[in-house]
Amino acid sequence: MSAPKKERILVLDGLRGLAILLVLLFHGYYIWFDYYPYKKLYADHILFKYGSLGVQLFFLISGFVILMSVERTGRFWKFLKNRWIRLFPSMLICSLIVYSTAHFFHERPFGIPPLKSILPGITFINNSILEKIFNTDFPVLELSFWSLFVEVKFYIIFGALYFLFNRNVALGGIFLIYLSALALQLLCLGNIFHETSWMKIYIGSFIHFGWFAAGALTYIYFYNREKKYLWMLISATFSSLLYVIKFQDPVMLVYLVVLCLIFYFALFRKSFGFIFSTRFFKFIGFISYPLYLLHENMLVALIIKFHHYFAGIPYFLLPVISCIFIGGMASLVAYFIEPAFQKVLKKII
Repeated sequence: MSAPKKERILVLDGLRGLAILLVLLFHGYYIWFDYYPYKKLYADHILFKYGSLGVQLFFLISGFVILMSVERTGRFWKFLKNRWIRLFPSMLICSLIVYSTAHFFHERPFGIPPLKSILPGITFINNSILEKIFNTDFPVLELSFWSLFVEVKFYIIFGALYFLFNRNVALGGIFLIYLSALALQLLCLGNIFHETSWMKIYIGSFIHFGWFAAGALTYIYFYNREKKYLWMLISATFSSLLYVIKFQDPVMLVYLVVLCLIFYFALFRKSFGFIFSTRFFKFIGFISYPLYLLHENMLVALIIKFHHYFAGIPYFLLPVISCIFIGGMASLVAYFIEPAFQKVLKKII
Protein backbone atom coordinates (compact mmCIF):
# COMPACT_ATOMS: atom_id res chain seq x y z
CA MET A 1 0.00 0.00 0.00
CA SER A 2 1.39 3.42 -0.89
CA ALA A 3 0.17 6.99 -0.99
CA PRO A 4 0.11 9.10 -4.14
CA LYS A 5 3.47 10.72 -4.76
CA LYS A 6 1.96 14.16 -5.18
CA GLU A 7 0.31 14.07 -1.75
CA ARG A 8 3.49 12.70 -0.23
CA ILE A 9 5.56 15.61 -1.51
CA LEU A 10 3.03 18.14 -0.25
CA VAL A 11 3.30 16.73 3.25
CA LEU A 12 7.09 16.89 3.09
CA ASP A 13 6.97 20.53 2.01
CA GLY A 14 4.70 21.28 4.95
CA LEU A 15 7.05 19.53 7.35
CA ARG A 16 9.91 21.63 5.99
CA GLY A 17 7.76 24.63 6.79
CA LEU A 18 7.36 23.45 10.38
CA ALA A 19 11.11 22.86 10.68
CA ILE A 20 12.09 26.35 9.51
CA LEU A 21 9.44 27.97 11.72
CA LEU A 22 10.93 26.26 14.76
CA VAL A 23 14.41 27.47 13.83
CA LEU A 24 13.09 31.01 13.35
CA LEU A 25 11.51 30.93 16.81
CA PHE A 26 14.80 29.76 18.31
CA HIS A 27 16.80 32.57 16.69
CA GLY A 28 14.14 35.23 17.14
CA TYR A 29 13.22 34.70 20.78
CA TYR A 30 15.89 32.68 22.54
CA ILE A 31 19.52 32.26 21.57
CA TRP A 32 20.60 35.88 20.89
CA PHE A 33 19.26 37.34 24.14
CA ASP A 34 22.30 39.63 24.54
CA TYR A 35 21.10 41.50 21.45
CA TYR A 36 17.31 41.44 21.82
CA PRO A 37 15.66 44.52 23.38
CA TYR A 38 13.59 42.01 25.40
CA LYS A 39 16.68 40.09 26.58
CA LYS A 40 15.59 36.79 28.27
CA LEU A 41 11.90 37.62 28.46
CA TYR A 42 10.97 34.54 26.41
CA ALA A 43 13.89 32.32 27.41
CA ASP A 44 11.78 29.89 29.44
CA HIS A 45 9.29 29.17 26.67
CA ILE A 46 9.84 25.55 25.62
CA LEU A 47 8.80 26.12 22.00
CA PHE A 48 11.47 28.79 21.59
CA LYS A 49 14.23 27.28 23.71
CA TYR A 50 14.36 24.03 21.75
CA GLY A 51 13.44 25.35 18.32
CA SER A 52 16.91 24.53 17.00
CA LEU A 53 15.79 20.89 16.93
CA GLY A 54 13.87 21.78 13.81
CA VAL A 55 17.17 21.02 12.07
CA GLN A 56 16.80 17.35 13.09
CA LEU A 57 13.41 17.40 11.39
CA PHE A 58 15.14 18.72 8.26
CA PHE A 59 17.56 15.78 8.47
CA LEU A 60 14.72 13.24 8.73
CA ILE A 61 13.10 14.76 5.64
CA SER A 62 16.43 14.71 3.78
CA GLY A 63 16.92 11.02 4.53
CA PHE A 64 13.53 10.30 2.96
CA VAL A 65 14.03 12.55 -0.06
CA ILE A 66 17.61 11.55 -0.85
CA LEU A 67 16.86 7.83 -0.95
CA MET A 68 13.95 8.62 -3.27
CA SER A 69 16.32 10.72 -5.38
CA VAL A 70 19.07 8.11 -5.74
CA GLU A 71 16.53 5.46 -6.69
CA ARG A 72 15.39 7.69 -9.55
CA THR A 73 18.94 8.47 -10.70
CA GLY A 74 21.05 6.11 -12.77
CA ARG A 75 24.55 7.30 -11.91
CA PHE A 76 26.44 8.72 -8.93
CA TRP A 77 27.75 11.78 -10.75
CA LYS A 78 24.30 12.61 -12.10
CA PHE A 79 22.94 12.38 -8.56
CA LEU A 80 25.65 14.74 -7.26
CA LYS A 81 25.10 17.12 -10.17
CA ASN A 82 21.37 17.25 -9.44
CA ARG A 83 21.97 17.94 -5.76
CA TRP A 84 24.55 20.63 -6.56
CA ILE A 85 22.16 22.36 -8.97
CA ARG A 86 19.52 22.20 -6.25
CA LEU A 87 21.72 23.66 -3.48
CA PHE A 88 24.32 25.92 -5.09
CA PRO A 89 22.18 28.67 -6.70
CA SER A 90 20.39 29.67 -3.49
CA MET A 91 23.58 29.33 -1.47
CA LEU A 92 25.47 31.68 -3.81
CA ILE A 93 22.59 34.13 -4.14
CA CYS A 94 21.88 34.26 -0.40
CA SER A 95 25.57 34.45 0.51
CA LEU A 96 25.94 37.48 -1.77
CA ILE A 97 22.80 39.06 -0.31
CA VAL A 98 24.06 38.53 3.24
CA TYR A 99 27.52 39.87 2.40
CA SER A 100 26.32 42.89 0.41
CA THR A 101 23.73 43.94 3.01
CA ALA A 102 25.93 43.37 6.07
CA HIS A 103 26.80 47.06 6.46
CA PHE A 104 23.11 47.97 6.47
CA PHE A 105 22.43 45.21 9.00
CA HIS A 106 25.47 46.22 11.05
CA GLU A 107 23.77 45.01 14.25
CA ARG A 108 24.51 41.43 13.11
CA PRO A 109 25.75 39.24 15.98
CA PHE A 110 28.62 38.06 13.75
CA GLY A 111 29.61 41.58 12.71
CA ILE A 112 30.59 42.70 9.20
CA PRO A 113 32.00 39.70 7.30
CA PRO A 114 35.04 39.80 5.00
CA LEU A 115 34.68 38.61 1.42
CA LYS A 116 36.44 35.29 2.14
CA SER A 117 33.65 34.34 4.55
CA ILE A 118 31.55 33.49 1.48
CA LEU A 119 33.85 30.59 0.52
CA PRO A 120 32.73 27.95 3.08
CA GLY A 121 29.10 28.33 2.03
CA ILE A 122 29.57 28.15 -1.73
CA THR A 123 31.97 25.19 -1.40
CA PHE A 124 29.85 23.49 1.30
CA ILE A 125 32.99 22.88 3.35
CA ASN A 126 33.20 23.62 7.08
CA ASN A 127 35.00 26.82 8.06
CA SER A 128 37.26 24.82 10.37
CA ILE A 129 38.34 22.45 7.58
CA LEU A 130 39.15 25.33 5.23
CA GLU A 131 41.14 27.01 8.00
CA LYS A 132 43.28 23.90 8.36
CA ILE A 133 43.75 23.57 4.59
CA PHE A 134 44.70 27.21 3.94
CA ASN A 135 46.17 27.99 7.35
CA THR A 136 44.10 31.15 7.67
CA ASP A 137 40.84 32.13 9.30
CA PHE A 138 37.47 31.93 7.57
CA PRO A 139 35.00 33.95 9.67
CA VAL A 140 31.48 32.56 9.83
CA LEU A 141 29.07 34.25 7.44
CA GLU A 142 25.98 32.52 8.85
CA LEU A 143 26.15 29.93 11.61
CA SER A 144 23.09 28.19 10.17
CA PHE A 145 25.18 26.97 7.23
CA TRP A 146 26.60 24.19 9.44
CA SER A 147 23.67 21.89 8.64
CA LEU A 148 24.28 22.24 4.88
CA PHE A 149 27.86 21.07 5.41
CA VAL A 150 26.47 17.98 7.19
CA GLU A 151 23.92 17.37 4.43
CA VAL A 152 26.50 17.49 1.65
CA LYS A 153 28.69 14.94 3.45
CA PHE A 154 25.63 12.70 3.68
CA TYR A 155 24.89 13.09 -0.04
CA ILE A 156 28.42 12.14 -1.04
CA ILE A 157 28.84 9.18 1.32
CA PHE A 158 25.35 7.76 0.93
CA GLY A 159 25.36 8.21 -2.84
CA ALA A 160 28.79 6.58 -3.21
CA LEU A 161 27.81 3.57 -1.09
CA TYR A 162 24.49 3.21 -2.88
CA PHE A 163 25.91 3.24 -6.41
CA LEU A 164 29.05 1.25 -5.58
CA PHE A 165 27.18 -1.42 -3.65
CA ASN A 166 23.45 -1.28 -2.91
CA ARG A 167 20.78 0.31 -0.77
CA ASN A 168 21.35 -1.89 2.26
CA VAL A 169 25.08 -1.16 2.33
CA ALA A 170 24.39 2.57 2.00
CA LEU A 171 21.89 2.52 4.88
CA GLY A 172 24.12 0.37 7.07
CA GLY A 173 27.15 2.50 6.23
CA ILE A 174 25.66 5.84 7.27
CA PHE A 175 24.21 4.31 10.42
CA LEU A 176 27.59 2.83 11.40
CA ILE A 177 29.19 6.22 10.79
CA TYR A 178 26.63 7.71 13.18
CA LEU A 179 27.38 5.04 15.80
CA SER A 180 31.11 5.72 15.51
CA ALA A 181 30.51 9.46 16.07
CA LEU A 182 28.25 8.68 19.03
CA ALA A 183 30.86 6.37 20.55
CA LEU A 184 33.58 8.99 20.07
CA GLN A 185 31.35 11.63 21.67
CA LEU A 186 30.74 9.42 24.71
CA LEU A 187 34.45 8.62 25.04
CA CYS A 188 35.28 12.33 24.97
CA LEU A 189 32.53 13.13 27.47
CA GLY A 190 33.91 10.43 29.76
CA ASN A 191 37.41 11.96 29.49
CA ILE A 192 38.72 8.71 28.03
CA PHE A 193 39.78 10.62 24.92
CA HIS A 194 40.90 14.22 24.77
CA GLU A 195 38.73 15.87 22.12
CA THR A 196 40.97 17.23 19.38
CA SER A 197 39.83 19.69 16.73
CA TRP A 198 39.55 16.88 14.17
CA MET A 199 37.48 14.81 16.59
CA LYS A 200 35.18 17.79 17.06
CA ILE A 201 34.77 18.08 13.28
CA TYR A 202 34.08 14.33 12.98
CA ILE A 203 31.50 14.31 15.76
CA GLY A 204 29.85 17.52 14.60
CA SER A 205 29.57 16.17 11.06
CA PHE A 206 28.43 12.60 11.67
CA ILE A 207 26.51 12.64 14.96
CA HIS A 208 23.44 13.57 12.88
CA PHE A 209 23.71 10.72 10.36
CA GLY A 210 21.31 8.58 12.38
CA TRP A 211 18.49 10.95 11.40
CA PHE A 212 19.26 10.48 7.71
CA ALA A 213 19.12 6.71 8.19
CA ALA A 214 15.79 6.97 10.02
CA GLY A 215 14.37 9.18 7.26
CA ALA A 216 15.53 6.77 4.54
CA LEU A 217 14.00 3.80 6.37
CA THR A 218 10.77 5.78 6.62
CA TYR A 219 10.80 6.11 2.83
CA ILE A 220 11.22 2.35 2.44
CA TYR A 221 8.42 1.55 4.88
CA PHE A 222 6.14 4.17 3.35
CA TYR A 223 6.23 2.41 -0.01
CA ASN A 224 6.84 -1.14 1.24
CA ARG A 225 4.85 -1.85 4.41
CA GLU A 226 6.99 -4.77 5.57
CA LYS A 227 7.13 -4.96 9.37
CA LYS A 228 10.89 -5.41 9.41
CA TYR A 229 11.35 -1.91 8.03
CA LEU A 230 9.00 -0.51 10.66
CA TRP A 231 11.11 -2.03 13.43
CA MET A 232 14.28 -0.85 11.73
CA LEU A 233 13.11 2.75 11.52
CA ILE A 234 11.93 2.65 15.15
CA SER A 235 15.34 1.32 16.19
CA ALA A 236 17.15 3.92 14.10
CA THR A 237 15.03 6.72 15.58
CA PHE A 238 15.64 5.69 19.18
CA SER A 239 19.34 5.22 18.49
CA SER A 240 19.53 8.69 16.93
CA LEU A 241 18.04 10.19 20.08
CA LEU A 242 21.07 9.06 22.08
CA TYR A 243 23.16 12.00 20.89
CA VAL A 244 21.25 14.28 23.28
CA ILE A 245 22.93 12.52 26.23
CA LYS A 246 25.61 15.17 25.84
CA PHE A 247 23.17 17.90 26.88
CA GLN A 248 21.74 16.07 29.93
CA ASP A 249 18.38 17.74 29.30
CA PRO A 250 15.31 15.47 29.54
CA VAL A 251 13.04 18.22 28.17
CA MET A 252 15.16 18.35 25.01
CA LEU A 253 14.70 14.59 24.63
CA VAL A 254 10.92 14.86 25.01
CA TYR A 255 10.80 17.75 22.51
CA LEU A 256 12.75 15.70 19.98
CA VAL A 257 10.52 12.66 20.49
CA VAL A 258 7.47 14.84 19.83
CA LEU A 259 9.04 16.13 16.60
CA CYS A 260 9.70 12.55 15.48
CA LEU A 261 6.09 11.60 16.23
CA ILE A 262 4.86 14.61 14.23
CA PHE A 263 7.03 13.50 11.30
CA TYR A 264 5.75 9.91 11.37
CA PHE A 265 2.10 10.75 12.03
CA ALA A 266 2.13 13.33 9.23
CA LEU A 267 3.30 10.61 6.85
CA PHE A 268 1.20 7.69 8.01
CA ARG A 269 -2.00 9.34 9.26
CA LYS A 270 -3.73 11.25 6.49
CA SER A 271 -6.00 13.16 8.90
CA PHE A 272 -2.96 14.46 10.76
CA GLY A 273 -0.80 15.02 7.69
CA PHE A 274 -3.52 17.25 6.22
CA ILE A 275 -2.32 20.01 8.57
CA PHE A 276 1.00 20.15 6.73
CA SER A 277 -0.63 20.05 3.32
CA THR A 278 -2.32 23.40 3.91
CA ARG A 279 -1.36 26.40 1.82
CA PHE A 280 0.47 28.11 4.70
CA PHE A 281 2.81 25.25 5.52
CA LYS A 282 3.40 24.45 1.84
CA PHE A 283 4.38 28.06 1.16
CA ILE A 284 6.77 28.24 4.12
CA GLY A 285 8.21 24.89 3.11
CA PHE A 286 8.73 26.05 -0.47
CA ILE A 287 10.77 29.08 0.57
CA SER A 288 12.43 27.28 3.51
CA TYR A 289 15.87 26.86 1.93
CA PRO A 290 16.62 30.52 1.08
CA LEU A 291 14.78 31.57 4.26
CA TYR A 292 17.08 29.32 6.30
CA LEU A 293 20.18 30.71 4.58
CA LEU A 294 19.21 34.36 4.98
CA HIS A 295 17.54 34.59 8.32
CA GLU A 296 19.79 34.37 11.38
CA ASN A 297 21.91 37.54 11.51
CA MET A 298 19.41 39.54 9.47
CA LEU A 299 16.62 38.56 11.84
CA VAL A 300 18.47 39.81 14.92
CA ALA A 301 19.52 43.02 13.15
CA LEU A 302 15.94 43.71 12.04
CA ILE A 303 14.58 43.13 15.54
CA ILE A 304 17.00 45.79 16.82
CA LYS A 305 16.21 48.18 13.96
CA PHE A 306 12.44 47.88 14.25
CA HIS A 307 12.63 48.43 17.99
CA HIS A 308 14.85 51.49 17.51
CA TYR A 309 12.68 53.18 14.88
CA PHE A 310 9.27 51.91 16.04
CA ALA A 311 9.56 51.65 19.78
CA GLY A 312 5.81 51.13 20.19
CA ILE A 313 5.85 47.68 18.56
CA PRO A 314 5.23 45.02 21.24
CA TYR A 315 8.27 42.88 21.94
CA PHE A 316 6.55 39.67 20.91
CA LEU A 317 5.78 41.04 17.43
CA LEU A 318 9.32 42.20 16.64
CA PRO A 319 10.54 38.76 15.43
CA VAL A 320 7.26 38.16 13.57
CA ILE A 321 7.53 41.39 11.58
CA SER A 322 11.22 40.76 10.93
CA CYS A 323 10.52 37.22 9.69
CA ILE A 324 7.84 38.53 7.31
CA PHE A 325 10.41 40.93 5.83
CA ILE A 326 13.01 38.16 5.40
CA GLY A 327 10.33 35.81 4.10
CA GLY A 328 9.61 38.30 1.32
CA MET A 329 13.26 38.27 0.28
CA ALA A 330 13.33 34.46 0.45
CA SER A 331 10.21 34.32 -1.73
CA LEU A 332 11.90 36.37 -4.44
CA VAL A 333 14.84 33.99 -4.39
CA ALA A 334 12.71 30.82 -4.34
CA TYR A 335 10.16 31.84 -6.96
CA PHE A 336 12.22 33.89 -9.41
CA ILE A 337 15.99 34.17 -8.94
CA GLU A 338 16.84 30.57 -8.04
CA PRO A 339 14.80 28.93 -10.89
CA ALA A 340 16.37 31.26 -13.46
CA PHE A 341 19.85 30.47 -12.15
CA GLN A 342 19.14 26.73 -12.14
CA LYS A 343 17.89 26.91 -15.72
CA VAL A 344 21.17 28.51 -16.82
CA LEU A 345 23.24 25.91 -14.94
CA LYS A 346 21.30 23.03 -16.51
CA LYS A 347 22.05 24.40 -19.97
CA ILE A 348 25.74 24.82 -19.19
CA ILE A 349 26.34 21.45 -17.52
